[in-house]
Amino acid sequence: MQFFKPGSLNIDFVGKRKPFVMLSIALVLLSITVVVWRQASDTLNWGIDFAGGTVIDLEFEKEVDIGTVRKIVTDLGYEKNVIQRSGLANQEGKSEYIIRVERIAILNREDGQKLEEGLQGAFGEKLARFDFDEDSGDKFEVRFNTDVGEKEIEGVLAGLVDKVGKRELTEVTIKRQGKEDQFRFLVLMTGVAAQVEKAMGEAFPDARPKLRKVEFVGPQVGGKLRNDGILAMIYAIAGILVYVGFRFNLQFAPGAVLALGHDAVITIGFFALFGFEFNLTFVAAVLTVIGYSVNDTIVVYDRIRENMARFRSQPMPQIVNSSLNEVLNRTVLTSVTTVMALSGLLIMGFGEIKDFAIAMTFGVVIGTYSSIYVAGSTTIYLEALVKKLRAA
Repeated sequence: MQFFKPGSLNIDFVGKRKPFVMLSIALVLLSITVVVWRQASDTLNWGIDFAGGTVIDLEFEKEVDIGTVRKIVTDLGYEKNVIQRSGLANQEGKSEYIIRVERIAILNREDGQKLEEGLQGAFGEKLARFDFDEDSGDKFEVRFNTDVGEKEIEGVLAGLVDKVGKRELTEVTIKRQGKEDQFRFLVLMTGVAAQVEKAMGEAFPDARPKLRKVEFVGPQVGGKLRNDGILAMIYAIAGILVYVGFRFNLQFAPGAVLALGHDAVITIGFFALFGFEFNLTFVAAVLTVIGYSVNDTIVVYDRIRENMARFRSQPMPQIVNSSLNEVLNRTVLTSVTTVMALSGLLIMGFGEIKDFAIAMTFGVVIGTYSSIYVAGSTTIYLEALVKKLRAA
């Protein structure tokens, strides 16, 4: 199958390279600016993998609709969630879902402030200290200047339900802490997993949901995963630099690395601009885009090297232009078929799967563009620079 007959094309890619090179520089700078701005304004959409959260494994005795499960979780206040059907469900009509929410505590920082204000209003000067960290789970510690009973604390918390908006304040476990300090109490609330399990039980009583496993991803672990994801992209680009330098020579390697960095940065900027979620799936998509881009770039470089050996008298711009026209048919076929494969995920997918398809589709387009105008143009500029240095 061919879109274009061999020899029928003579597009002047090289002659138009300068405005496209300027466009690439502008897109890279814009992408970096958007990412920095989003991060500075704390609006970068970090996923649960990177920001931390709770992973809940729920099993149902009957088949339940994933859309209804997602709505229940969202209605509980966990708008940033990922619901995935688990492959562990058996053949007896049961269903199992992995539910990820963005928090490891029911109370957020704002809830904690409301709760502290409510306790201060109820106990006044008796309250010495209130300690709550949303990253440590569903618990908080209160200290008093004088002795206070557990039942009194429980009654005050039950009265703060409307103020804080958390019904879980009526289902607390209060433990007196220490032997010497008798005025310090640890208050344990219903956890996120128990809250979700209870809501599912009320919505699907016949399905009898069962909590199989709960895992927490704390902010520190999320930060480590985020740093590891960034390092994975850097290592991939460095490894490709070594490969291209060995496979060709240093005249080609910088162009391949610039094309890869160009694709990765612009794809990241695209996600940041439109508020898509940054998670491990996105890292996988970027690494896949890098692999796709280098594959296309290697094909272009192979043809350029072949033509350099065949037409030694021709100038480099003419060789590059001819090579790009010769491989254009293959480039278009590869890109179109890849996008066709991704179109099903774009139309039918949701959540992380759809985000992956969006990143891949955008990456295929930008990767095809960079193979032509970034990798090819860099080779021309480097060849001119080497000639100038030799002449000097």
